[in-house]
Amino acid sequence: MEYHNTVRPRLKSWDEVMKLADALDGSVKTAYLLCGRAGLRPAEAVALTWGDVDLEGRQIRVSKQIVTGDDRPTRSDVPRTVPIVEVLARHLAAIRPVPRADNALVCPPPRRKKKNGTRGAYRGTYLGEKSIRAALARAFRATGIPPADFYDYGRHTFASLAALGGAPAWRLREVLGHADIERTLQYVSLRDAPSTGAEPAVLGV
Repeated sequence: MEYHNTVRPRLKSWDEVMKLADALDGSVKTAYLLCGRAGLRPAEAVALTWGDVDLEGRQIRVSKQIVTGDDRPTRSDVPRTVPIVEVLARHLAAIRPVPRADNALVCPPPRRKKKNGTRGAYRGTYLGEKSIRAALARAFRATGIPPADFYDYGRHTFASLAALGGAPAWRLREVLGHADIERTLQYVSLRDAPSTGAEPAVLGV
C-alpha cells in the first residue's frame, strides 16, 4: 500500500535514515536500506535476490514483490533499474555471500536457534512483518526516533528527500516504479515547502 505524502510521517534527513539503519541489524537492516536508500517497496526488498544486484554496475533490477507469501510482478508490472548509492553499496558488499548464489535472498528470514547455540532452519520463506516490527520497535527505543511504520521511514522518506534534493519527476518516477506520474508529482510538490537551509543531495548521493 502507498499513501499520499502530505499525511504520512517521514524522516527529515539522510543522517536520520542512517541513524535508524545503524540501530537495526541483519536482514531487517538490509531491507530498510533498500527501501530508505534505493526506494524499493518493502515487498520488493524482501523478494530481492543476489542475481538482481549488480554491485560493479551499481544498480539493482527490481522485477518482483512478495504478496501474501507468493512471488508476484511489481505493482506497475514492469521491471525497473534503480541506482545503488555508496552507503548501500558498502553494506551490500559486506554481506554478499561467497560464493554468490544468484537465487539466494538478499534479506533472508531469521534462522531458528538450536539448543547448542548454532543456527537452524529459516523461520519461514521470506522476511516477515513480525520480524520487521520487532526490530523497528527495538531501534525506536534505542534511538528515540518517534515510531512509524517501515514504509514511512523507508520508501516514503526516500522519495521525499530525493524530491527535496531536486530529483526531476521523470527520474524519480523511474526509480520508484510509479505507473502514474501524478503520484510522483505529489513528492515533487514538496519543493514548495519552506527550505530548512540544509536540503539533501539528489537521491542521497
